[in-house]
Amino acid sequence: MKIKKLIVDSIQEAVEEVRALYGSEAVILSTRVVKQKLIPFLPFPKSSKLEITVGIPDKEDFATELKKEESLYQEINRLKENLKEVMDLVKKQKLEKEEPKKDDLESEYSIRALHLMNKLINRGVSRDVAQKIVESACGYDFELKRLDLKGENIESLIEGFSKNIKLVENFPEEGFSVITLLGPTGVGKTTTIAKLAYMLKNKGKRVGLITIDSYRVGAVEQLRTYANIMELPFRIADTPYRLRECIGELSSLDLVLVDTGGRSQYDEIRIRELSPFFAKLPALKAYITLGANAEERVQYEVIESFSFVEPAGLIFTKLDETNYFGTTINVAYRTQLPVLCFTTGQRVPEDLIMASYEYLAKIFLGVA
Repeated sequence: MKIKKLIVDSIQEAVEEVRALYGSEAVILSTRVVKQKLIPFLPFPKSSKLEITVGIPDKEDFATELKKEESLYQEINRLKENLKEVMDLVKKQKLEKEEPKKDDLESEYSIRALHLMNKLINRGVSRDVAQKIVESACGYDFELKRLDLKGENIESLIEGFSKNIKLVENFPEEGFSVITLLGPTGVGKTTTIAKLAYMLKNKGKRVGLITIDSYRVGAVEQLRTYANIMELPFRIADTPYRLRECIGELSSLDLVLVDTGGRSQYDEIRIRELSPFFAKLPALKAYITLGANAEERVQYEVIESFSFVEPAGLIFTKLDETNYFGTTINVAYRTQLPVLCFTTGQRVPEDLIMASYEYLAKIFLGVA
């Protein structure tokens, strides 16, 4: 709003002059009486006048500005929509480049090979990974003029998995070793530790148990109970120094299993609290424990968060809680970390299966 001042003889004159000069939208903001000299170079005589302060609205009023702003937002929304269309087009082109069209696959693979590929995809294996696995199990059939499985389904899957997925071999290794399980809260590390301890004891190994989980209520007692039932030595370590002491006390055994408290993969501070426990710890084998029922991208986040200790491999739990366990194959294939074992329920020690290509083939064919 612009401000103007006028000198008039009366308020009526002021109203008329304001309308004439500035239009009907101008307003009189204030008035005051002033004295003016009748003859400029003489102090007297003086006459009384009215000084009027006039407010003149800017030509671009609020409504106009609002309209401009709305127009700007509309333009931004149009740009967003255009950008979304471009991104969708890029994604579509990328997918079309990465994933062969069905017609292309049908001309490249036999019906048997395609059927096996679909079994993997229906269980959650990514299309590109499924194709790689099946391709590894195929040879060229000159009669069909297509790639065909070299053997029966189970034999083909075993061969395909063996060429693309790594498994932990020679577990446990000869000599003393320290094995720990890292992973998020609720993934089943403690029960998996107990299952592994039972399995190893049955193999004639001398096993000790240590817990550093001082946060979770009942965690210590849970592992102590398992240790008592299996008649295994048990220790509690609440500091990195105490952990080294406990490992020293149990160093005459074949191996020690260390249970850790769960940490959210998004809680970087609490994850880093674990680092001093395992820094430069000799003979350490750290396995990242993942829930097979978690989203694939979450599994990658867990691996990234807990890789402050170089992982020796992966453990997949809760295989019984999802029908789409193909994500385990995707993760193992893309990270190239070897798989140690799977758990298929809460029962200790029954629900533990050491990873094998035969077992993988059977669960995808529904014969496990």
